[in-house]
Amino acid sequence: MPTTAVTIPASLDLSSVLPFTERVASLPDSKEYIFDFEHMRHVEPFGMLLVSSEIRKLARRDCAPKILCSNFKHHTYAAHMGFFKSFDLAHGNAPGEARGNSNYLPITILETSQVEREAFSAGVEVGVQIEAISGRMSSILCGEDTGAMFDTLTYSIREMVRNVVEHSGAERFGICAQHWPSKRRVEVAILDRGMGLRASLSRNPHIDTSDDKKAVNYALMPAVSGKAFKGARQRKGNWVNSGFGLYLTNRICRNGGNFFIASGDTGMLLTRGEGKRYFSCALDGTAVRMTMDTSRIAGLRDALAQYREEGFEFQRRYSEIVSIDPSAASLMLSEDFEKSALERVFARLGLGRS
Repeated sequence: MPTTAVTIPASLDLSSVLPFTERVASLPDSKEYIFDFEHMRHVEPFGMLLVSSEIRKLARRDCAPKILCSNFKHHTYAAHMGFFKSFDLAHGNAPGEARGNSNYLPITILETSQVEREAFSAGVEVGVQIEAISGRMSSILCGEDTGAMFDTLTYSIREMVRNVVEHSGAERFGICAQHWPSKRRVEVAILDRGMGLRASLSRNPHIDTSDDKKAVNYALMPAVSGKAFKGARQRKGNWVNSGFGLYLTNRICRNGGNFFIASGDTGMLLTRGEGKRYFSCALDGTAVRMTMDTSRIAGLRDALAQYREEGFEFQRRYSEIVSIDPSAASLMLSEDFEKSALERVFARLGLGRS
């Protein structure tokens, strides 16, 4: 088998890295792949997370190829963020090694089983453990653990992580984020290599998941889930699945920002006033990019109440499909949950709460 050379895009932004996934999927089996980073100039959290994961996936092909890289040593920011070591290139920090600050959260890889073990050890539900993890990440980006931005990021990260842990079947998942205070913009990216939206939602007999585009659209509708649907056996409690998390989070992001989700061969970008824009891709699993205008992050409780009521109206209108009650965890902020359970987790993580 020959050696295959692959050029990394000049910009690791949304419009550039999605075609990259298709290119990687079409690469022939080779004894080695050489990735050239010479032209790479601009990187973003979503792009770094996706490209590093694609290279890592390629390295695990049945042909057991060798992964080589060239012209990468001058990319100090990407190296600091854990980009290169996330696909096992010995350069820069390992994922999660950099401490992060109010401007960034480096590429961080979490093991689903570890999250579950930590919840068991702390004597709390997995959702409470995810709440604590999300709060820790949000406080790094915000530089504080109170305020509208902290609440919004904690809520949004929590709901995306819950979807990975509860639906994807992925063994591990990655998170990366950047805060640009001067631009009043924050971006959070989450990626897993689980079963993907189509397979997850196919367990719901009331919806058509015959292709990825349909699945992506259904995933963002309120009260649509692969586990909670009319006729399904429902659990009780604050953290039961309801299908409202993705819906509410994408609504929050579109208030001055945008929300992107991709799975299989379809990506969809939602922007307020611009509607939907579809992208072609080749993605095993699910990837989410949340972009928020921090100058418009305020009154999260009121916003959630409005979006929730609109979701209820949708639920009433399409009751044959979505006849389920939304969980408390997907509709409320952390301060609405049982305080004692949260305090145990925060204390174990050494975070503290004021």
